[in-house]
Amino acid sequence: MNKVVADSSFYICFLDDIKRPEYLIRLLDHFEFVLGKIIHKEIKKSPNYSRIENIVKRKVLYFEYENYGEILRPFFSMEEIQKGEHEAIAIYIILVRIELLKVFLIIDDSNARKFIKKNFQNIYPMIKYTVQLIVECYLNHSIFKKEEIVEILELIKTSKFRINKNLIDHLLKNLKKGDRK
Repeated sequence: MNKVVADSSFYICFLDDIKRPEYLIRLLDHFEFVLGKIIHKEIKKSPNYSRIENIVKRKVLYFEYENYGEILRPFFSMEEIQKGEHEAIAIYIILVRIELLKVFLIIDDSNARKFIKKNFQNIYPMIKYTVQLIVECYLNHSIFKKEEIVEILELIKTSKFRINKNLIDHLLKNLKKGDRK
């Protein structure tokens, strides 16, 4: 089973932006998600967290390491290190280096993506946007039906989730005209 390390925006997208925690639960059931304390703290602030709390306790691996920041200290201030995106990057690096596993890293923040591209070029190809993982869940894993993917993307497009609306339009166009292509 593939491991997934996602920043808090991934979880918040389903919990608050599109208000469809049931889709997040399906993803949590299918992949082995790894969560750190900073990201967990951020998603627990969601008023809808209680709808996924039990499955998070049962299914999500809680990565316990006290000094994530030490890995990234040469690159960031201490304040920046305390952000969920940086915790996700540090967990990803540790999992890939120690366990030599295929791990997906979900990072939507453009600054965090630029940082990875500049400083960790070898892991950049494994980074995915939230919407990329969602579409792959339809195309490659049959987690969602076509109608559900279209619904999710339409909801994201009209939500406060920060994403280029042209990307959503492009994905929707391709999904509507083809079948699993």
